Amino acid sequence: MLDVDNIYFSIDDKKILEGVSARFEPGRIHGIIGPNGSGKSTLLKNICRIWEPQSGAIMINGRNTREIPRKELSTLVTLVPQNTTIGFPVSVFDIVSMGRNPHLARFEGLRQKDRGIIERALQQTNIYALKDRNINELSGGEGQLAIIARAIATEASLILLDEPTSELDVKHTLDIVKILQEFREQSKTILVTIHDLNLARRFCDTISILCNGRLFYSGTPEGAFSGENIKQVFQVNVREYKHDDTTFLDFYK
Repeated sequence: MLDVDNIYFSIDDKKILEGVSARFEPGRIHGIIGPNGSGKSTLLKNICRIWEPQSGAIMINGRNTREIPRKELSTLVTLVPQNTTIGFPVSVFDIVSMGRNPHLARFEGLRQKDRGIIERALQQTNIYALKDRNINELSGGEGQLAIIARAIATEASLILLDEPTSELDVKHTLDIVKILQEFREQSKTILVTIHDLNLARRFCDTISILCNGRLFYSGTPEGAFSGENIKQVFQVNVREYKHDDTTFLDFYK
């Protein structure tokens, strides 16, 4: 269970998050949407303590993250960042193995148990055959799957993903959606920021809308994409239509 309680965050006196409060339950895919600059990525970075909120509290299973040692926190929450570029040559296996670091003592090497977890993460993301490849030689979709495999290897119960499907082709997008659905079946808590509103409408269990650093809406996808909400937040109109029992959104000015 993740509770965000009245979070305020600013950089150089620029307010980015203003009094954001929300509850995110396990076993659900929680979509976070909003215009560019609305605070979506900042919220994820505050949750995993890359950045610290100026006020408010973030609670994981009732524990304030400020009071959780960083190494322990890394076993509870993991972030798949928006930019997954690696600035040096490294194999896919070695990237995924970094997910085991929080579970190892200082200077301790990988144990047999760790290698088994890494191999299962590679298999779950369907990139086992790429494990010896330089990650910088992979396609964008394959590289994103490698970073998700690293997140799986942490065994964290709270998984944060920042635009994991941006600029990916349809196949890799659906690969990632399938993995998120597997996380949900494992009762993990999944927060995903997403620009593709049709994807969010179709696959997310809840939707939170950020606008100008504030929580504008939190609830069901059906309620999130009302014409009034979309007009007010994105300055466009929306209409819904169904095909084979699937709801699609059509945006227009």
